[in-house]
Amino acid sequence: MMQTHFRRFLLNVLLVCAAAAGVAASGAANAQSPDIDQLLSKQAITELLYKYPRALDRLDRDLLMSIGHPEAKVEFGKSVFPNWTAYTDWMMKAHAEMLGNNHRITNILIEVRGDTAVSESTGTATLLVKQEKGPDYEERWMHSRYLDKWSRRGGKWGLDYRQTVMDYRTVKPVSAADVKSMYQVGPRTGLDDPSYKLFGAK
Repeated sequence: MMQTHFRRFLLNVLLVCAAAAGVAASGAANAQSPDIDQLLSKQAITELLYKYPRALDRLDRDLLMSIGHPEAKVEFGKSVFPNWTAYTDWMMKAHAEMLGNNHRITNILIEVRGDTAVSESTGTATLLVKQEKGPDYEERWMHSRYLDKWSRRGGKWGLDYRQTVMDYRTVKPVSAADVKSMYQVGPRTGLDDPSYKLFGAK
């Protein structure tokens, strides 16, 4: 059964490559098939989803802003943000105050409908947050799902709406002494992170 699925997958890849080659050979970029447009759209949205954790972990405001359309609305728990700028400013402030944070995006499912799309993805965050009172910290594990609506404007995909659904959350108190003796937290490198040099641009 697995071999059958794998053969079908390879056949689909070959068909897509053949179709792409045909489009390129014709010299008519606007003539690309709906199937190829779907794949390109899914890839563009996937890359935007992957930019989200990078923006948070590098404290890169410009990168986070590039993901959503300006008027994109966000529901995050009980908080509702009227536009993408308000959400970005809130996230940047919250993460700048943390000692350390790491985010991951997985389980991406995208459905493209012409110039609009919807997606569901799973986000996992590990956060080391200073307690409001005292010198100690909280280690937070967050497991969320992002329910997103997207649109393509002028050939560019962007987020229109996001609802964050909390699936699992745990908080563990950690003393400042334990953080110092037992934790290894990477430096907050921001835009000085070597990955920016690797890619050659922000």
